Amino acid sequence: MDAATGEGRAHAHTVRHFGRLAGSYDLRHHQYNQMTLTQALEALRLSGSERVLDVGCGTGELERLLRERHPEVRLVGIDVTPQMLAVAREKFQNVEGVTFLLAQAEALPFSMENFDVVVSCNMLHHARSADALLRECARVLRPRGRIVLVDWCRDAWHCRLAHYWLRLVKRSYVKMYRAVELVEVAAPLGLVVEDVGRFFVPPYFAMMRLMMTKPQGP
Repeated sequence: MDAATGEGRAHAHTVRHFGRLAGSYDLRHHQYNQMTLTQALEALRLSGSERVLDVGCGTGELERLLRERHPEVRLVGIDVTPQMLAVAREKFQNVEGVTFLLAQAEALPFSMENFDVVVSCNMLHHARSADALLRECARVLRPRGRIVLVDWCRDAWHCRLAHYWLRLVKRSYVKMYRAVELVEVAAPLGLVVEDVGRFFVPPYFAMMRLMMTKPQGP
């Protein structure tokens, strides 16, 4: 089986897996979501007037938290799982300025330089390619815009072990990255990594938070 076939199957399993979980996801992962999404919120540093893209928005919990803090921020969330998007849309019925679309992170359906901020939480380990994901995020980001990425981190020894175990038992899983790998991917795309933070979510999630900017062109 070649890499493309394997990645395609992982994508299909991701859609099925989260489709089954959609109705109970917020309750089942409440503590994890609160801890990881709070890290993203702090890194975004919004003024409240930005246009924000959430790549892998799931049930729209980040959007809910963002709107509580910044009622005027304009939000677009994309995800590959229709059932998760249905939950997100239910939370924002008749709310202007919040949109959810079915789309893949590696092929964003937006024109160049469309967003002030791009954020992605807890989905990179399901993405087919970190390079393709960051390339698309950089493409739709305006100059001087910010990318915030939060995900599992393979720098911790137990996560290195978990990486190999997950590849054997979890069909929706693709890869857990080390922070330095993402820094190396970002550089050729013209992204400047301003900060790399690490934190822990009990009982066993070692996490990383990367903050990147897109410099003003010449």
